[in-house]
Amino acid sequence: MKEESRVILNAPTQAWLTRIAALGRPEYDDFATERERRLVESAQLSDGFVGALPGGITVWEHRVGDGLLVREVRGQAADGPLPAYLLLHGGAFWHGSATESVNMVIAANRALQAGVAVFLADYRLAPEFPCPAAIDDTIEVLRWLQQEAGTLDLDPSRLLLGGISAGANIATAAAARVTGEGLIAGLILEVPAVDLRPDGSWDERFAAINGLDSTEDMTRLYAGGLPADHPDISPVLVDVTAFPATHIVTAEYDPLRGGGEILATRLREAGVRVTATRHLGALHGSLGLTGADPIAQAWQDDVSSALRRLVVATGA
Repeated sequence: MKEESRVILNAPTQAWLTRIAALGRPEYDDFATERERRLVESAQLSDGFVGALPGGITVWEHRVGDGLLVREVRGQAADGPLPAYLLLHGGAFWHGSATESVNMVIAANRALQAGVAVFLADYRLAPEFPCPAAIDDTIEVLRWLQQEAGTLDLDPSRLLLGGISAGANIATAAAARVTGEGLIAGLILEVPAVDLRPDGSWDERFAAINGLDSTEDMTRLYAGGLPADHPDISPVLVDVTAFPATHIVTAEYDPLRGGGEILATRLREAGVRVTATRHLGALHGSLGLTGADPIAQAWQDDVSSALRRLVVATGA
C-alpha cells in the first residue's frame, strides 16, 4: 500500500490544468472524430504553453513504405551528414500526430539544440491497428533511415531512437527486436509507458491529476489480444542485454514513473550504459509546457543534452 502523497504544482502547471478542464471532454462517435477534436484542443493549448515554432529550421515530409508520413526537422545552419533521431509521439497508442504543434516545437528545439535531424513518424494507431503495427512501422522507418542515409545527408552510424509515453513503449519494443542488427546507436525514453501490467508499477496516487484512468484502458485498445505481461505490451520485460546506451526521463507526479525507473535498473544490471533523470514537480504531460514552465524547459534541456552525449559517444 503506497503512502499518501501531496502533489505540489507550480503556477504554470496549475494554469495548464485549468485550461484543460475548461476545454472539457465532449462525447464522440468514433476514434477518428475524437482524434480530430484532440488535435484542435492541442492547438488551443499550444497558445501560451508550448511556445512558438523557432526559426532557422527546415521541414520536409517523406512517405515511407505504403505511405507512412515521416516529417523531418533540421536546423538550416547544420552541416551534414547529421545524426538522425527518430522520435515517436505519445497519445495512449490511439491519438497524436507527427504534425501536432507540440511535437513540432519539441522536435525543432531539439534539432537546433542538439544538432540532429529529427524525424517524426505517424505510426499506425490503435484500435484500428493494434500491436504490433506501431512497432513494425518504427522498424520500417529505422531501416529506411539507414538505407537512405546518403540521400538524406545522414550518418547511418549515429541513428538514435526515442519516444514519449506510448511512443517510448513502442520505441523500447522496437529496440528489443533489432538489437542484433546494430541499427540503433542510442535510445531516449521519456515518461515511458513500459509497464502496463495490472499488477505492475502503476501508481494510483497520481492518476487523477494527470487525467489517466488505468493501464487497462491503454491495453484494451492497443494489445490486440496479447496479455498485458507480453514484452511487446509491457516492454519493461524485454531482454535488455544488448541494448544501446539509453537515457530515461521520468516525472515525479506520473503514475507510470515506476515502470521507467524499473527499466533503468534492469539496464544497469545488464551492464548497459544508462542515465536517468526524475524531474521534480513534473506531471506526465509537462513537456507540453515548454514555452511557459521552467520544469518543462529543464526536461527539454535534459533531453537535448542527452542527445548531444549520445552523438559524441557514437563518434561525432
